[in-house]
Amino acid sequence: MAVSEEYLAYITEMLEGVGTIQSKCMFGGVLFTVDGNQLGVVLYEELYFKVVDVTLQQRFRDEGSEQFSYTRKDKKEPVVIKNWWKVPERYLDDPVAIQSLAEEILRQ
Repeated sequence: MAVSEEYLAYITEMLEGVGTIQSKCMFGGVLFTVDGNQLGVVLYEELYFKVVDVTLQQRFRDEGSEQFSYTRKDKKEPVVIKNWWKVPERYLDDPVAIQSLAEEILRQ
């Protein structure tokens, strides 16, 4: 589940107005934190934000986002990580929009 340096640099650049972004390897991906608060994770070249507020989760769902899931050999059903929501595509090309969303995520 390697993450390319180019994608990480792109995401870091898009989020630079949010504050000091720290990153570290996690589960074969990369975890992003801001001032010790978990913002999200990059897995399979996709950005997921940690969304715990149910109203915000519904907004993500309404925009076509899905929770991160994966399959395990010993399970028939996929494992769903309920608080990791894929960032909708429209935010990934708009630094102002993604920074605003990230700030909202960090306030929940």
